[in-house]
Amino acid sequence: MSTTAKCPTGLRAGGQKLWKAIDADHELDAPQLVQLEEACRAKDRLDQLDDILAGRGVLELLHFRSMLTEYGEDERHITVTVDGVLAQANTTANLMKQLLAALRLPDEQSGKKPQRRGPRGVQSPSVPGGKAGKVSSLDRARAAKSG
Repeated sequence: MSTTAKCPTGLRAGGQKLWKAIDADHELDAPQLVQLEEACRAKDRLDQLDDILAGRGVLELLHFRSMLTEYGEDERHITVTVDGVLAQANTTANLMKQLLAALRLPDEQSGKKPQRRGPRGVQSPSVPGGKAGKVSSLDRARAAKSG
C-alpha cells in the first residue's frame, strides 16, 4: 500500500515491531514519521521499565548505595532501590498513547481518520468585560441603556 520508510537505527525489538506494523500499512508524511519514531522509542523504554518491575532490571537505571554497618566494621552492604519506576512507566505509556493518537491513523473498519483537534487555548469571554461571572457597573449601565 505504501512505500516503507527505513526503520531508525537504535530501536530494540519492541520498537522495531511497532515501526514495521504501522509503516507497512500506512502512508506517513515526515512529521508522522518523527512521531512514530518517538512512539517506538517510548515502546522500547516501556519494555525496559517492565523488565525492571519484573525483577530483570537494567543496572544503569538502579541506584546503588554502600553503607557501613552500625558497628563501624569495614563490612559493606549494598542496598538496591528502584525509585519511581512504576510512575515512570505510567508516564511513558501515556506519552506513547498520545504520540500514536497524534498520528491520526485511519480506523481499520471505516477507513476514516480521527478529527484534527487544535490545542486548547484561550477561550473567548463569556460576558462583556471578559471576566466570566463578574460584570462591572459600567457594563450593567451600558446593557440597561441599550436595551
